[in-house]
Amino acid sequence: MNKFVFKLEPLYEYRQRLQELCQKEFGEASKKLEEEETKLQALKDLHRKSCNEIDDMKERSEEVKDLHLYYDYIAGLKRHIDQQGIIINSVRAAFEKKRSELLESTKSTKVIEVIKEKHLDIYNHALNKEEQKTNDDLVTSRFKRSGV
Repeated sequence: MNKFVFKLEPLYEYRQRLQELCQKEFGEASKKLEEEETKLQALKDLHRKSCNEIDDMKERSEEVKDLHLYYDYIAGLKRHIDQQGIIINSVRAAFEKKRSELLESTKSTKVIEVIKEKHLDIYNHALNKEEQKTNDDLVTSRFKRSGV
């Protein structure tokens, strides 16, 4: 019997390449989301530290103009935090899109894998049948030659 040939092998390989590409893009999106969340956390930490510094300045009775400068700085930080939140939302949406693309790609590859396994099972079953038939013929011919 001929060697097993899966007729959909080119499609299977194509879908595997697509899946690998989706995995790479998903990894990049995941890394980008993590970076943006780290930036947000750094901004929040800086905001918290600056608020503590203002409290210290109030206790030391610093000049009003210095306090106003710090309040303006903190307001700017707050705007940056809000902007970073918007950026994170858009990056998170892109991340979710890449995740769903990866899921779809994985599913479509899995479908072809299942079909390939079924075809291989059918091939192996036919091969076993043919082998059994050959063995039966061999035993029958030996039996006939022995003259019993």
